Amino acid sequence: MATPDPIAASSLALQIRALGSKFDPEVLAATRAIYRPVVDLGEAAEEQVDAVYGSHVRHRLDVYRPASQPRAIVAFVHGGGFVAGDKNGDGAFYRNVGRWLARQGFLAVLPNYRLAPADGWPAGARDVQAVLQWVDEKREGFDARKVPLVLWGQSAGASHVATWLFDDSARGGEPAHVDGVMLMSGFYSASAPLPPGPRAYFGEDISLYDQRSPLTHVRAVETPIWLGVAELDPGWIAQQTYAMARALAVAIGSSPSFHFFRDHNHVSTVHSLGSPQQDCGDEVLRVLESVIARA
Repeated sequence: MATPDPIAASSLALQIRALGSKFDPEVLAATRAIYRPVVDLGEAAEEQVDAVYGSHVRHRLDVYRPASQPRAIVAFVHGGGFVAGDKNGDGAFYRNVGRWLARQGFLAVLPNYRLAPADGWPAGARDVQAVLQWVDEKREGFDARKVPLVLWGQSAGASHVATWLFDDSARGGEPAHVDGVMLMSGFYSASAPLPPGPRAYFGEDISLYDQRSPLTHVRAVETPIWLGVAELDPGWIAQQTYAMARALAVAIGSSPSFHFFRDHNHVSTVHSLGSPQQDCGDEVLRVLESVIARA
């Protein structure tokens, strides 16, 4: 692991803080411009691009393998406001996530999934299920038959993961086994009026919003759950994570695992992986280590 550079990390944090708590395509572009020159994109020991896990053109995933036997498998489901996003749309993001995980000894699986408006609710949760089934079928070939599997979603990806975890009917079958779930800056409760992206996914019929919201279906589950929120998440997004934390606390009878990412905006957490700003990476590694120890 690279030696921490506190000066470089502080500079990155200040640049992100200067963007404020607004989030839109311009802030996304500005965030990527900040990290692109400094993120480590050194190749994984082995990479597989656009492996097919389903029949749709978006049913493609990338695999990043470490040099040695994987310590765990991590499936990372990216965001994009339900209508956009890509596992590696520009050669840097979210390739940085996969390659960073591989350098830490993890086998990383980064899928694309179907997008609204062409494919609305519950397409995302169904695709998460299909990805996990694909992983189960490939474990032996990855020399990862007995290692734990962690499912990690960010933003809209976290919504799809939460729906997959809690809503049996939306998932479309018995859940594939995972050893840990990470939900970062997600969208968990649809209520009118919705912004355009979530509205395209959850639909125009507001009478269905409650039933389609993963928050409605929260219950105690055996799978350990971790929640993350960024200091500079827009308020309407941040409150979704706090609502999820409350619902989980009620369901399980104790506080859920929770982390507050200071000096980060809605996407800088995952964009920072592989950069001198290592705070997000340190927390993700802590969570993954805890899952490995428990398994």
